[in-house]
Amino acid sequence: MLATASIPSASAQPTYRPDVDGLRAIAVLSVVAFHAFPTLLTGGFIGVDVFFVISGYLISLNIMGNLESGSFRFIEFYSRRIRRIFPALILVLLVCLLVGWQVLIADEYAQLGLHVAAGAGFLSNLVLWAESGYFDTASDAKPLLHLWSLGIEEQFYIVWPLLMWSAHKANIRLERMASLVLLVSFAWNIGTVGAQPVSAFYMPYCRVWELVIGALLAIAVMNGSVNRLYASGRYKNPLAVLGLLLLASAVYSLNKVSLFPGWWALLPTTGAALLISTGGSWVNNNILSHRVLVWFGLISYPLYLWHWPLLSFGRIVQNGELAASERLGLMALAVMLAFLTYRYYEKYLRHQGSKVAATLFIGMCAIGYLGWNIHVREGLDFRYEEIMKKPPEMGRDFIKWENKNMYPIGVCDPDFVYPGARICLQSKAAEKPDTVVFGDSHAFNAYWGIAKSLGSEKHIVKLIGRGGCTFFLYHNDGDCDQTFERQVQWMTKDETVKNVFVVHRNIIQNNTSAEDIADYQQRIDSLFERLVSHKKRVVYLYSVPEDRINPQLCGGNLPFGRKVDPSGCNFPLSREVEIQRTNRVIVFSLLKKYPTIEVFDPSEVLCKGGLCKTISNGKSIWMDDNHISESASYLQGEAIARAINLQ
Repeated sequence: MLATASIPSASAQPTYRPDVDGLRAIAVLSVVAFHAFPTLLTGGFIGVDVFFVISGYLISLNIMGNLESGSFRFIEFYSRRIRRIFPALILVLLVCLLVGWQVLIADEYAQLGLHVAAGAGFLSNLVLWAESGYFDTASDAKPLLHLWSLGIEEQFYIVWPLLMWSAHKANIRLERMASLVLLVSFAWNIGTVGAQPVSAFYMPYCRVWELVIGALLAIAVMNGSVNRLYASGRYKNPLAVLGLLLLASAVYSLNKVSLFPGWWALLPTTGAALLISTGGSWVNNNILSHRVLVWFGLISYPLYLWHWPLLSFGRIVQNGELAASERLGLMALAVMLAFLTYRYYEKYLRHQGSKVAATLFIGMCAIGYLGWNIHVREGLDFRYEEIMKKPPEMGRDFIKWENKNMYPIGVCDPDFVYPGARICLQSKAAEKPDTVVFGDSHAFNAYWGIAKSLGSEKHIVKLIGRGGCTFFLYHNDGDCDQTFERQVQWMTKDETVKNVFVVHRNIIQNNTSAEDIADYQQRIDSLFERLVSHKKRVVYLYSVPEDRINPQLCGGNLPFGRKVDPSGCNFPLSREVEIQRTNRVIVFSLLKKYPTIEVFDPSEVLCKGGLCKTISNGKSIWMDDNHISESASYLQGEAIARAINLQ
């Protein structure tokens, strides 16, 4: 019989199953092992997908039981969720803010504040998705990166009960509603993962099908389909073994470069669903119900919350990877903190009443506000003014452009496009430009020096382009292609434009696929041909060397014993030349085809004598790990003016 709005009799609270806690243990230990030793369990990240299936199953079973008994109340449902999820999360968020106060410099602490606010609002997945791109911080330096999965779960918890309740009231078959959601979400996942893998990973509409697998299993349990399947006793043990093998194959065969979730996510989700459905099998009774696994399952939630901040802060303090012994020690500390959190804090509050839930809700709002306040106040840089004293010029290099009145938002056509802002930059706004700086966010940073050195009565310099994407690679994001095409058409058709500086970040690595290299070469060839054929004078800037470190770590004493490798602050130019080798070979070959195109190499200015110094003459050469600073932009602009004689 199919599950309908009339749900067969069931208790409002599902019977406790130790094997499900054992499955939780496998999930959390896989994630912890992957984060601590990524080469040991290359696919350990699939533990999160197992959690999704378990959550969808248990929540749906609980809701259906309460709907059948007539006792379902939204306020009670969310009160239980708050008492279950908020206590440990509030504690971890608060500890991260306290540790960050002692350890992090201003921009790092500002980002942590944003992540705390996002974590408190269960929006971490959306914030992390929005951060992906040129200005993204390495994942190891984000202590709350792991909260993306909690965001997806909570977003599911907000919508799913309403859908189930509405279907129940409208006499809509629950399995039909759930199947439709699953199919749409899975199709969205498959359609997105190849073209926009970051969206497929973080967006709830590409992930909800994993939780709905658990929900459909709960429906099958409630309507007796699972019992009928295993009534003969022939299938339960083989399917339990298959479920375990599917999880093992995912853990050991997948890795960071796997197109995930995509089709691959069927391995852990199907495996988890099979193991949940085979309660009472030999695998469930003798492996998943083992007391050690059950114990880890009981502390799985706080263990998941604690383990990543410990690893992340450890790597931040060390400014690099931790020794194996250090990672083991931190994971042992995570287990201890998880047990104490569960036993003496979380377990107590979980069984309190609605007043405690209200207090927890207010507490979470307060933590979120505190994080947001830290973010908007730019990380409270007054904390280390005495320790990390910087010359005024160097301090200015780290100030955001918008806080220096160098980020003019307005309406002009064409303009420079940043996500969420359109920038109008021109050395003399009232006149038509004869010189254009064109490219990505690196062009924005280069513009200031070029405009200062070349922008005069004789030359009007304008910035156009788009931050976050580069003209020379194929973009599935139509906005990038449309923006660049419109701007190139304007440059070629406007007879006033005589000079074009092409500036972009190096996006071709030496291991880039042959297909992408061919596409890159074709696109840059096409741009050169269009500009040269319209008699534009083209100056191509090789990509700047990248320091690949937060330059503020090189400008003074660091808090809390943080370390920085001197070779990170002063690195050989040969390192960057090798990284850019493929790009330079491609450009060099095209210059033979277009001999009128001139080239400027920023490394001649930024890395004199073959050594790239992050701090030079009391000024920072970089403003972050890849963009040059205001000071460096002026130095570069002066060198360009000496090397390129614009008529």
